[in-house]
Amino acid sequence: MEKPDTITATVSRREEIGADKVDIHVTIKGSSLITGNAALKKAREVSQLISPLLEVKIKEEDITLTSVRAESSSGILGKSTSATYQLRIKFNDLELLADVLGVVTAQKNAKLDYLGWRYPDDKKLKGEWLQSCLSEAKVKAGAIAAGLGVRLLGVHAFCEKWLDSEQTERPYLNEVRVGAVMAKAMRAQPIDLGFPLSHSKWLEIQLEAQFRVSEFKTG
Repeated sequence: MEKPDTITATVSRREEIGADKVDIHVTIKGSSLITGNAALKKAREVSQLISPLLEVKIKEEDITLTSVRAESSSGILGKSTSATYQLRIKFNDLELLADVLGVVTAQKNAKLDYLGWRYPDDKKLKGEWLQSCLSEAKVKAGAIAAGLGVRLLGVHAFCEKWLDSEQTERPYLNEVRVGAVMAKAMRAQPIDLGFPLSHSKWLEIQLEAQFRVSEFKTG
């Protein structure tokens, strides 16, 4: 089928979006093996981290045990078996971040793995951007059509593409760097964490719309 006469309008929008929430992922070396959520209270090293977290206004339900790995040289598992616990500390108030990091780095058995930044609801934001870009594409196509002396008849084809820097970039902390930070914290020296206490990503929409137009008439 022969393609109708069309005008193509392309628009894009790109903005930096600041994180408003963060998850802290921590690994703790424990001297005993306790499975399930009971480990949050009964594993000594884990409890030693959670107690001060509660004091800096972290809610108990926002501390999650994500995995437990047993470590035994004899091959026999029991309560005396050492274990590695991985925790996620989830909170929505970034003003608490410095206090929480201070608690984590002060624990000699805890290792800060990485920060998982979270952002405002993308669905609402993307819907607003899409509507804005559609309106802009229509106005742009209308201006082109008017300049060419033709009328817009409808949409022939439409394509949108979203680009998100978080899809290819993941904030992380280098183990060597974190070890140095923790050592300084234990000696009560001023420390430089080596990473910012805030984070942002960029979000972009690329939109292309092809509009059918009337035939160009001369004379």
